[in-house]
Amino acid sequence: MKKEITRRNVLKSAGALATMAGAGIGMPGILRAADTMKIGLSIPITGLQAILGETLLNCYRLAADELNAKNGIAGRQIELVVEDNQTTTKGAIDKARKLIGQDKVDVVMGTIISLERSATLSVTSRAKKLFFYPTNFEGGECSPYFVATGPIPMQQVDPMAPWITETLGKTVYIMGSDYAWPRKMTEAISASLEKNGGKVVGADFYPFGTQDFGPAFQRINGEKPDVVWSMVVGNDAVTQMKQYRSFEIQQPLIAPLDEVFNKDALPPGVAAGTYAPQPYWMSIDNPANKAFISGFRERFGQDKMVNGIGEGGYNGLHLYALAAEKAGSFEDDAVLAALPSVEFDAPQGLVRIEASNNHCVVNSFVGQAAQDGIGYDVAKAFGTIKPVTEYCKL
Repeated sequence: MKKEITRRNVLKSAGALATMAGAGIGMPGILRAADTMKIGLSIPITGLQAILGETLLNCYRLAADELNAKNGIAGRQIELVVEDNQTTTKGAIDKARKLIGQDKVDVVMGTIISLERSATLSVTSRAKKLFFYPTNFEGGECSPYFVATGPIPMQQVDPMAPWITETLGKTVYIMGSDYAWPRKMTEAISASLEKNGGKVVGADFYPFGTQDFGPAFQRINGEKPDVVWSMVVGNDAVTQMKQYRSFEIQQPLIAPLDEVFNKDALPPGVAAGTYAPQPYWMSIDNPANKAFISGFRERFGQDKMVNGIGEGGYNGLHLYALAAEKAGSFEDDAVLAALPSVEFDAPQGLVRIEASNNHCVVNSFVGQAAQDGIGYDVAKAFGTIKPVTEYCKL
């Protein structure tokens, strides 16, 4: 029923645009040859998540380059309008308002941490402007104009929990930064472990900027869990990881690390052996991923690494382009109506957007950091997982 209503709205919009054309009024939503279209990017270039912002921005640049080299989107060249949200709520709100109100972008993409996403969504939803979010997150967002290309907990935690209890152990101690994603993930981890005979035996959450994680390591030594699962993020994760090694904790560590993080921020080998659940790793062996890595390194440097957040952004821009071309319009409702009917052969494997919630059907892998602590091998592949969201029924 919802999709039919949306399609009728699209037809009404098309009729209104035709009337505007007859009156000589401009039609920015219709695809036009020899023109440009604007992608608004809200990226944490500074602040807590700047460590990941550059790679995300470069993945958008790569996708735009690929599309522009093939006639853009239906003949319109892509122009990226980049704003630094500074990893802050105020920065994300201000930049979203600028991108929509001043720059008149066709779509907004980007952000990493939950506070950036929620702040941006508060602006884009009110403006009825499409917002594509590339990052794994805690779920809970439901808006007709919000599209998530990263995984939610049931796509990361649920497939991993039985693997943990069978392979690593049944008791887990959690460390996390004190914000929405780690806390909601902890709830999901606890519930999923209990279904598989495991349990969370402790959890600590730390404010951004924490310099001393020693008390948590002392509790870990006392509790003696089988596994430590960290969700300390950004620059704080560098501090935590170094201290984790200095305390010589022997338990396996699951952490939100990746190739970019390990190469650019941590000493060689520090992350060796750690695990992480992600929809993408550079070691995935398929033609699309090989082309993605080759294109990225040719554009940005042969020593550069890519990660799951960047790949989610890259996928989002390509999915948007496919939907806009199929719709024959950049009008938001038209793109949304076409979006569930397109697929993209992504570096991780085939992806698409689920019509019922605007979340992405993604692949799910457990990666394990190699001895150099940079590259990751795929320790376990769970296949493609459809997003199931009780909180969102569009």
